[in-house]
Amino acid sequence: MAGTEINIKTADGAFMAYLAKPKSGAGPGIVVIQEIFGVNNVMRGVADMLAAAGYMALCPDLFWRQEPGIQLTDQTDKEWARAFELFQGFDIDKGVKDLAASIAHLRKLPGCGGKIGNDGY
Repeated sequence: MAGTEINIKTADGAFMAYLAKPKSGAGPGIVVIQEIFGVNNVMRGVADMLAAAGYMALCPDLFWRQEPGIQLTDQTDKEWARAFELFQGFDIDKGVKDLAASIAHLRKLPGCGGKIGNDGY
């Protein structure tokens, strides 16, 4: 089950989020909060797994202000170093606003049951 990339618009600009829907097309929502490697294959897999369990899973790109679309792995020292640079430069207050925008966007999607949870890494 593969999801799709969508855009979430905010007053600060738009950012990408990976959306995975259950086969039924409807279910409760869950925001998958990325780890320091971005919305990579691991985070997409988590969202896909949650969709297979019946959730509408949304994983927003929280590093979009620094490097939109970054997808690192934990396989090299260079990627670890870049991940920690991004984490250290992360603006928590803006990140919280982006998560709130993600929740609001998810709630409005057709098929979302209205209740939203989160799963953070």
